[in-house]
Amino acid sequence: MKRKVKNLTNSAFMLAFGLLLSIACYGQEGGKAKNVSGGIGYSVLGTSFLNLNSLNSMLQSNGYPVLSENFFTAGGGGHAIVNRIIIGGEGYSLMGEDVLNGSLRQSVYASTGFFDIGYIALSYKGLNVFPMLGIGGGEMIFKIREDISSISFGDILNDPRRAVELKSECFLLDFGGGINYILGFGKNESARAGFLLGIRGGYTLTPFRGKWLIDDIEVSGAPKAGINGPYIRIMIGGGAISSY
Repeated sequence: MKRKVKNLTNSAFMLAFGLLLSIACYGQEGGKAKNVSGGIGYSVLGTSFLNLNSLNSMLQSNGYPVLSENFFTAGGGGHAIVNRIIIGGEGYSLMGEDVLNGSLRQSVYASTGFFDIGYIALSYKGLNVFPMLGIGGGEMIFKIREDISSISFGDILNDPRRAVELKSECFLLDFGGGINYILGFGKNESARAGFLLGIRGGYTLTPFRGKWLIDDIEVSGAPKAGINGPYIRIMIGGGAISSY
């Protein structure tokens, strides 16, 4: 199911990119706005590619299959725009694919949250191009669990060690940017309010190595942990922007 959703997300991204590129090419230099203010809110679907080299290397050396570095991403955010300055926040869930290893199932997933600041570099007839910096944090969870589809409550009481979950929390920086377009329903080109479609891309970085913990106790000899890697996302939402 997750693979189908990823394929659908990639196809939708290509369609949205083509649409926004056509709109951008249609614009003329004389129509650029000097000041832009307003606000937007949106939901996001996309793909993130996390660097799991250290974790996968240790898994492989201990006879475990490696984990996919491709993560389906979902989330949302909101931003205020004042004189081209963008201020707001956003949060995401990154979901990897489960991997079977005999009677064991292993998985990794993450969540992130950011305070954002950016700048509208170009605005023309509802089209906005912007760089963005996000400052925040995240959590990555690695889990190995036994297949418990046929286990009773008594079995669990007799042997409760059915799963282990390791958690790593880290400080994050997000370097990115994007393009969005507000489809306004009116003849006033300087003030638009309505449906928003956009594309985001960038790179998430963990400046400092995170620690792997079990019940807040550090695990020694653990691989490097961090939410590092590029991403690409589709924005769908609404907003109102005035250009003058």
